[in-house]
Amino acid sequence: METGLKEHTSQTLRTVAVIGHGSVGKTSLCDAMLFAAGAVERLGSVSDGSSVFDFTSESRDRKQSLSASIGTCEYADHTLNIIDTPGFADFYGETIGAIGVSDGAVLVLDAGAGVEVGSLQTWGFAAQAEVPVLVWVNRMDRENADFDRVMSQLRETLNRRCLALTVPIGSGPSYKGYMNVLTGKAFDRAGKEMPVPSDEAARLEGFRKELVEAAAETDEALMESFFANDTLTPEELSKGLKAAVAGRSLFPVLSGCSVPAVGQASLLEAIVSLVPSPLSGRPAGTVEGTDETAVAPDPSGPFVARVFRATIDKHVGDMVFFRVLRGTVDGAMDVVNTSKGVTERLGNYYYVSGAKRTDASRLVTGDIAAAAKLKATTTNDTLADKQKQVSLAPISFPNPVHRAAIAPKKRGEEDKMGAGLTKLAALDPTLQFKNEADIGQTTLSGMGEQHLATVLSRLKDLYSVEAELSKPRIAYHETISKTVSGQYKHKKQTGGRGQYGHVFLRLEPMPRGEGFEFASEVVGGTVPTKFIPAVEKGVTEALDRGPVAGSKVVDVKAVVYDGSYHAVDSSDMAFKLAASKCFKQLMLEAAPQVLEPVMSLEITVPDEFMGDVIGDANSRRGKILGMDAEGGFQVIRALVPEAELYQYTSSLRSLTQARGSFTQSFSHYEPVPREVQERIMSEVTREEEE
Repeated sequence: METGLKEHTSQTLRTVAVIGHGSVGKTSLCDAMLFAAGAVERLGSVSDGSSVFDFTSESRDRKQSLSASIGTCEYADHTLNIIDTPGFADFYGETIGAIGVSDGAVLVLDAGAGVEVGSLQTWGFAAQAEVPVLVWVNRMDRENADFDRVMSQLRETLNRRCLALTVPIGSGPSYKGYMNVLTGKAFDRAGKEMPVPSDEAARLEGFRKELVEAAAETDEALMESFFANDTLTPEELSKGLKAAVAGRSLFPVLSGCSVPAVGQASLLEAIVSLVPSPLSGRPAGTVEGTDETAVAPDPSGPFVARVFRATIDKHVGDMVFFRVLRGTVDGAMDVVNTSKGVTERLGNYYYVSGAKRTDASRLVTGDIAAAAKLKATTTNDTLADKQKQVSLAPISFPNPVHRAAIAPKKRGEEDKMGAGLTKLAALDPTLQFKNEADIGQTTLSGMGEQHLATVLSRLKDLYSVEAELSKPRIAYHETISKTVSGQYKHKKQTGGRGQYGHVFLRLEPMPRGEGFEFASEVVGGTVPTKFIPAVEKGVTEALDRGPVAGSKVVDVKAVVYDGSYHAVDSSDMAFKLAASKCFKQLMLEAAPQVLEPVMSLEITVPDEFMGDVIGDANSRRGKILGMDAEGGFQVIRALVPEAELYQYTSSLRSLTQARGSFTQSFSHYEPVPREVQERIMSEVTREEEE
C-alpha cells in the first residue's frame, strides 16, 4: 500500500469522516473505498484482521473500531483523507474530534436497520460542527434490506432534504446493482454499465426531478432557468448541488455494499464533486475570546492547526494528529501551542494511512498529518505561527457518563498508576481521573465500561501497572431540618495550666445549596472577641465529617451567642474543641438528613423500548420529567440518584439491544428516603468497626 500523498493542492484535497451507529459496516466501507480507488490491491477485512483501519491489536481482538484512524487514496486527480470513526458511544470523543477537522461526513446506515440511535447522535455531531453530510445505505444485499423504508426514515427523522443520488436495483438476494440519478445510467454489482430496467425508469426520473428542484432552489438564477426550461443544464445542476450540499440544505443518499464491495466508485465521485474543498467550505475555526469570527482557510496566511487526536505509540512515543487550517508548513518550524502557552518544534511530521507513516516535507492548508515528540500538545490544542498567535475555540466533547473507583492491584504502585492515568487523561478529553478526598478514593470517569477497559489495558501496556475497577463511594452530604440550640463546656485540669472553653451554639437550616455560614451574636464579652475565630474553626473542622454518614455537612448556619471563659485556662484550642463538640452534639438533635447527588439524564431509545427504560428508571428511584418524540425515537428526561447509576451504560444497552444511549450531568442534592438513610448509617457503622 502506498502511504504517502502525491503532490497536491488545497483545492484538490478532501477529508471526510465516516460516521454512524456501531456495527453498520463503516470500517468495511472505508476499506472498500481504498480498494475502489486503487490504493490497496486486496480488499481489507475486519473479520480476518486485514483491515487498513482497524490495525491495532485491541481493535482486531474486539473486531470494532476503538479510535479514529486515517486512510489515504487518490481518486479523480484528488487526494482523499478518509477517517474511520468508532460507532459505539464509549468512543464518541474520537468521532467528534474527527468530524471537527473534516470537510464532510459520510453517515453509514444498515439497509435493514435504518436510522438507529447512533445514527441520530452522530448526525447531531455533524450538525453541531456544520459539516456537510452524504448518506451511504449499506448492505443492500442483506435479506431485510429496504431502501425506500430507509429513505422515509431519513426524511422523517433526520432531514426532509435527504435525496437519493444513487438508487439500488432490487434488494436482498435480488440486488443487482444501482442507478445513478444524475447520469441516468445503471451499473451491475461488478461496476459495469447495464441498461436501466424498464420497470425502474419512472422511479429513476422521479428521483432526478427531486434533485433538480433542490438544486434550483439554491440560487435565483437557477430557479429562473428551471422555471423557463423545466430542467437544468448539467453545469447548472452541478453548481446547484454543490451549493446545496455545502450549505447543508441537501443531503445526498447513495447505496451499495461494503462486503462484497459494490458502489464505492459512486461514493468517491460524490465526495470529489460535492464535498467542499478546505478553501471553499465552512470557516476553519473561530477564535476564542475575540471578536474575530473565523480563521479563513488561506494557504498564504499565517500557520494555524488544530490537534484533534493524541495518543502514545510504544515505539515512537507521544503522537498528535492535526489538521492545517491556515498557511503552509515547509520543513521544520517553531510554532506556539497557544492553548498551553508553550513553543513547540514541528520537525517530525508524517502522512498517515492505517498503521503506516511516511515522512512529509511540506503541508498545505487542509492537510492532515501526525507529529511526534511535541512536549506539551494534546487533543483540542491550537498550534499557531509565532508572529500571529490565535487560539481556536475548542471542540466541545461530551461529559463522561460512567464512573468507577480505581486502585492498583499491587501495593506501592499508586504513584505509578496516578502518573500513567494523568497522562492518558490529558490525551483524551472524555476521560477524567480524580483523587476524591471527600470519598477517600481515586476515580476514573469515561464514556462507558468499554472505554475504561481500554484505559486499563493501555495502563498495563504502556506503564506496566495493573489496576482494577470497583463501585465508587457516593459523595453524600449531611444537613439539618430544624433549629436547635445548646451548649458545651470543655474543662480540663491536669495540675498545671488547665483548659477551659464554654460555648452556646445555635444551628439553623439554610436553603439547599447555600453551603455554610458562621455568625457571632456574643455580647458583653462572655466569649472574648479573640476566641471567636477559634470557635468558628472548631465548627468548620466538624463540617468535614457529619455524625450520620461521616459525610460533609452543608446548608447549615452556626451562631455562637453566649459562653464563658477563664482568665488563665482559656485558649484558642479549648474554645475550638468546645465548639466542635457542641456542633456534633447539636447535629444529632437537629433532625439530621443525608443528602445524595441526583443526576439529570437524557436517554435516547427506539420507541419499542420506551416502556422498559422508564420502568428501569423508576426502579432506580428515578423521576421521569418528560419525553420528546424524535422520529422513531424517544428522548426521555429523568432525574436519578447517582447511587443507582453504577454500570448504567451496560444496563441500558442490555435493555435496548445496544440501541439506546444517554447523557448525564449533575443536577442537585436532595434528601434520601428514610430506609436509604438507615442503610447508609449501618454501612458507615460496619466500615468503622472493620
